[in-house]
Amino acid sequence: MDAMPKEIRLRCQYLWSSAMQCADASPPQPRTAQKLLHSLRQLTAAHDCRVPESLTKTLCPKCWAPRIPGVSCRTRTAKRTRRSPASMRYVPGKSGGKSGHALKSQVVTTCLLCGAIARAPGAPRPPACPPKK
Repeated sequence: MDAMPKEIRLRCQYLWSSAMQCADASPPQPRTAQKLLHSLRQLTAAHDCRVPESLTKTLCPKCWAPRIPGVSCRTRTAKRTRRSPASMRYVPGKSGGKSGHALKSQVVTTCLLCGAIARAPGAPRPPACPPKK
């Protein structure tokens, strides 16, 4: 939102803040927030501007509804399979040799409004607990 005229930038800021107020209301109103964010998207597209990525990460990639856990999205952690090359991460051994790969988890977010699924890499799985003596 940097290369926009001042009026457009102010309008975008107003749309964003009012959408977040709708999302944070009691009870939350994700559909109203979705409509406001859709008009924000149309406004930026009409002026050949982009919404910053830091803002879009909190939105559903398909319907642009704000991601509110338990209200407009469901968030789970899932194991990645060993077959997927994207799930592999090399972990060097103590001696500097090959110790194999550590399986990473992934965060799966499902939008409850449109059904879109977004996957993001998670943290590596914790090491196995040593056996008790």
